[in-house]
Amino acid sequence: MAEDSNFNSEIETKIEAELFSLIKSILNLNNKFQKGKINENFFKKALKNTINKLFKFKLILKENNILLIDLLEKMQLSKEFDDTIDLITRVSSLNLSNEKLEKQNLNILDLPGLTSEITASFITLMDALTLNDLKNQDIIFRLFDELNNDLCNFPGVEDLVIKFEDIQRRVSNNLDKLLYENKLREKVVDELYMIFKEFQNKLDLNT
Repeated sequence: MAEDSNFNSEIETKIEAELFSLIKSILNLNNKFQKGKINENFFKKALKNTINKLFKFKLILKENNILLIDLLEKMQLSKEFDDTIDLITRVSSLNLSNEKLEKQNLNILDLPGLTSEITASFITLMDALTLNDLKNQDIIFRLFDELNNDLCNFPGVEDLVIKFEDIQRRVSNNLDKLLYENKLREKVVDELYMIFKEFQNKLDLNT
């Protein structure tokens, strides 16, 4: 039991250190940009990289059943974190305006959860097609609709939505054909996988 306690304590220490580093990195970047020590292009690239790490960090918190608000209170970093969120909202890592984020009713820190849903939906849909689970058309249509909806709600991936909807239309128009042609199903799965990889690459989630 003592070993488990030490292990959990070590994890918490690492998580706290990571959170502290992320917050300070974002605020430090903004400070240097405001003082003219770094240009706008470098600032946006560095900020995007740091925010991607923040996305991953929230997933780690979820895996370890840790609430961000509790962690911030424990570390007395609530104000600093609020400042980072204000900065992120002003200068989105996806180059979106505040108006667009507000229109979608989407907080940028909700994106990790949506990212997980999209990842799971891609995998489920590709599995369904690979296993030839096409006889129940309602399930296939529902899987496509749910994934399309999630992608539409995710900012900055409009190009992927267009590609996905093209596949969705072709599947809808050729569902009977897909039932009997393995190569056609494999082609659709390959195309979905390419979109999935593009989605990951946009947020550097595969590195």
